[in-house]
This record gives sequence, structure tokens and C-alpha cells, in this order.
Amino acid sequence: MNNPTRLLTSLSALERFTNDALRLKHDPGYLNGFHFNHELLKAAVASTYLETVGDSADSIHLAIEHYPVNDTVKGIRDSLFSRISALSRKSISDNTYPIMIAFDYTHEDFYCDRDSLWIHGWTGDHGVTGRFSYLTASIVNKDLRLPMVSVPSPMGNDTPSEISAILDLLISLLGHIDLLLFDRGFYSKELIMSLNQRKMNYLIFVPKNPQVKEEFSYMYQNQKKVILHEFSIYSEGKKIRDSIHLAFLKQIFGHRTEEYYDWCFASNTSDIDLDHIIAKYRFRWRIEAMFRVQDECKIKTKSKDIRVRYFLFAYEQLVESIWYLFYHGEVSIKKYLMELSDACTTMVNNVERKERNRKQS
Repeated sequence: MNNPTRLLTSLSALERFTNDALRLKHDPGYLNGFHFNHELLKAAVASTYLETVGDSADSIHLAIEHYPVNDTVKGIRDSLFSRISALSRKSISDNTYPIMIAFDYTHEDFYCDRDSLWIHGWTGDHGVTGRFSYLTASIVNKDLRLPMVSVPSPMGNDTPSEISAILDLLISLLGHIDLLLFDRGFYSKELIMSLNQRKMNYLIFVPKNPQVKEEFSYMYQNQKKVILHEFSIYSEGKKIRDSIHLAFLKQIFGHRTEEYYDWCFASNTSDIDLDHIIAKYRFRWRIEAMFRVQDECKIKTKSKDIRVRYFLFAYEQLVESIWYLFYHGEVSIKKYLMELSDACTTMVNNVERKERNRKQS
């Protein structure tokens, strides 16, 4: 894979992301993404703390923390979306399959005192006192598995609003989305009403609550059916009614596990292909595979500051996305990281050597 031109192009994308996200000058004469790449990639290769790989951690933290939280979070989000959109433009345009977007939350464990609205409470098992949470939207087509954007999620978050803001970004790029996929943690009346208002097709895996279990108790093995489920919520003192279609599939054989399962999905349409609905939903699992690969380039930090946490998470996601788009058919993520880091070290050393020679002449 050792192609210097391709590696330099990848480094340039990471540098531009950092400069745009943190409002740094696009000039190697100033401390910016060109220099930060060096230690960020060294930490990613070793999956270790940024503070242990060099002497620029304080400078990187200062650059990330320079602007207010809301401004920095928006800057990181917009820069991440812009870079991935630009890098994936050809892959998306060449895509011939329906565009399916999977949503999921991923979490980072935290081990100290929780004194931030960005740290969600946790059980304390294995010393984990809290978790940072990120909502990611990823394309999960048959031939494309790519995160498009992620946002940090605070305690007391409004999931429908978070998803709606992300959908606005995605539609501005894609124009049309064929299907949205959600796991059981997203099943709520508020989200369903929000998606119904947008008239967007979706599948949500429904948790087995008492009503769902009761419906399954009346069905026979391999039976499949769709029913209309009406519901209401109170909002601003008003009762608002809406409905969804629930698809029930009783004791369907899973060829991978060789076991039988009950499945229930919520959808905004009654025209559901019950013979292929499970296979279609399984594309959502590709977002979980993406998170596992991203963990291979983890950049650790002890900081509680969501700006630092989110920047490092977004940087990891962009690194993983570049690997997936241009290198995953050739090398492992670790091999790619090592070559990318080595190329970055060579670049930085060359620039520093030229600067020393200039000063000495």
C-alpha cells in the first residue's frame, strides 16, 4: 500500500478537518492540523493517551478549547460532515442500491467523578462511573458502509430533535433517503411522530413489551402479519394522535444461529415485504461493525471537556472513513495507521529540517 501520494492526500484531508473544525490557519507556518496530525496519529496507532506520545498535547487541548462549547461542537460536526461528504462523493454517486441510513448511539467509558452534563450516569461496574455518548448516522447499503456524521449527546437529550438535525444535513447532501433503520432503543412515540411528519420511510425494531408479547401469543410458528397501531401523546396541553404499522414475524428460523426468533418492526407503511424485512433490517448491524473498526484507532484522553472528547472521536471517525473508502481492500486498519503515521512523521521532519536550515543560513 506504500503509495506516498495517496498517503499525503489522506493526511491533507485530516489536516483540513482539524483546521476547519478548530478555526486554525491553513498555513504550516502556524501551529495547526499539519503539526497536530503527527501526535494524533501516533496515539491512534498505539490506541493510547494523547498526553503520552509527545509534547504537543497541551497545545492541541488549547486549540480545541479556544472557543465556547456550542461553537466548537458545531464546528467539529460541520467539518466532519464536510470532509466525509467530499471524500465519499464518488462512492455515493456510483451507488446503485437504495440509500439506507442507520442511526445508533456509541459510548465512551469514563472512570472519574461525573460533574458534566455530557457524562451519562452508569452502573459503576468495572470502575465505569459514566459514559460520553455520540449519535451517528451511517450509510449501510449493500456495497457501502460509511459514517456520514456524528454528534455528542448530553444527558436529558431530545433524541427526535438530534435525529431531525442530522436528517437535515443528510438530505442536503443526498437529496433523498430510501429507508431509515433504528434498533429497539429508539422506539418511542415522539420519534415516530417526528418521522411521520417528515414522511420518511423507516424500520424500528420494537422491544418485546407486554402488548407485543401478547400479540405473539396468538400467533403460530412462521406466521407473519401487519397490524395498525394507533396511539396518542400530550404536547403543550393538547392530545395528539398518530399511528404506525407493526409487522409481527413469529418464530422465524435464523440460519446463522440455527435458532428461532420472534421479530416485531414498526414502520410508517402497511406495504411491508414481510419475506425480506429481516434481511433489510440486518443492514443496520453494519454500523456496529464500523464502531468496532473505529475502536482500533482509539485516541485516549483524561479530559472531561466535551470539546476534546468530541474532537478526538470525530478525528478517529474520519481516519476510519478514509481507510474504508480507499484502503480497506488492501490493508488492515492497523497497517494503514502505521503507514499513515510514518508518512506524517517524515513530512513533519522534512519541514522542521528546512526551517532549521533556513534559520542557520
